[in-house]
Amino acid sequence: MININKFVSIRKKLGLSQTELCNGICTQSTLSKFENNGRIPSLKILNSLCDRMNINVADIMDVDSNKKISHKLFEADFAVIQLDFPKVAQILSSVNKDELVRQEDILHYYYLRGLLALNLDHAKTDALYYFNSILDTNLSKQNKIYYLLALKGCSQVYDLQDDVYKARHYYDIILSSISNVPLEDEDSLLQFLSILCNGGEFYGRNDDYEQSDKLLNMGYDLCKKRHVIYFAARLLYQLAQNNIAENGSPQKTAQYLNDSAAFARLNNNHVLLEKINKLA
Repeated sequence: MININKFVSIRKKLGLSQTELCNGICTQSTLSKFENNGRIPSLKILNSLCDRMNINVADIMDVDSNKKISHKLFEADFAVIQLDFPKVAQILSSVNKDELVRQEDILHYYYLRGLLALNLDHAKTDALYYFNSILDTNLSKQNKIYYLLALKGCSQVYDLQDDVYKARHYYDIILSSISNVPLEDEDSLLQFLSILCNGGEFYGRNDDYEQSDKLLNMGYDLCKKRHVIYFAARLLYQLAQNNIAENGSPQKTAQYLNDSAAFARLNNNHVLLEKINKLA
């Protein structure tokens, strides 16, 4: 929720009258209705008013409100890991896009909407719209992880269209940009692991096992180092598939599948468990 008292307090500390603040942005009536009656203007107007006071809209949001939105998007990430896209749809339906004010939340929302369009609605054009909305904005240049996630999303779209050339083009850009990605929190760590996992799966499906194994092992080493398990099952499952394709030892394949199944059970990933049982 917007903390209107904080907004008014900042305006007065800056010595700005309502007329001075809203000049060229909106009518004084609009600003007065916001400050006195709680009628929130459009996000475009609110952004402009905040810019004039050298603050961000996030600066006048209640902390609890920002946390609730971030928590919902983070919860949707976990549903993606489990391939539970109906749950992703349910979570996103409870998020009001117009209430997203933090740049990170806006990028996160578009990324999840793109995945949802791709995996649940099978609307490839809509998916590309959301991923390109991230790439087309200057915001993605300031947040490398979402830039890479949007590239991954575009590649997934073309991969599903059997356009391997375009899909590989996007993954090759990712490979050239994958170093020195800041992993400051659990969310960015999981998102980076999703890039490694999807990249490993893509190259494996297209018989580039050397590149696939490199990404998969990088992801699995990161899981062990940071003590996370959420992508370990998929990483190991693809390593098993690669090993079979390369005529590796059956013992190694069995070990990959056993470990993958163990992590899948911990994550309640029934979709992957079914795939493992068919391959074992």
